[in-house]
Amino acid sequence: MSITVSNLSFSYSEQLVLDNVNVRAEPGQLLSVIGPNGVGKSTLFHCILGQLNGYKGQITINGKDIKGLSVEKMAKLIAYVPQSHYTSFNFSVFDKVLMGTSIQLSAYSTPGKEQLKLAETALERLGIAHLKNRGYTK
Repeated sequence: MSITVSNLSFSYSEQLVLDNVNVRAEPGQLLSVIGPNGVGKSTLFHCILGQLNGYKGQITINGKDIKGLSVEKMAKLIAYVPQSHYTSFNFSVFDKVLMGTSIQLSAYSTPGKEQLKLAETALERLGIAHLKNRGYTK
């Protein structure tokens, strides 16, 4: 997947947070965004995820402008694991991975054999299949 951010600017009311940001991430590339607190790292990610509107500039994923993508199409292209998370229920590691396949399901259906296999395969690829029954917060 490629992500391109071109001339991105964003303000919270009168406070300019991002000013003419340009970045490109190519398939297979590892990219880190670092900096002190309050300089706009999270705001950048929220813009890329389509969670913040009103930015200036352009953000594309695989060459597609995110402003034209539905939530469902975005979910098929990109995933996000927040830095902070407060859980109400300690799901198993397997169940959390399985939740990643939910975009393949209709609103009231349950995961089938294909989704179960995808989750198992993902855990094996990561070398953590032995943790599948452990609570994901552990």
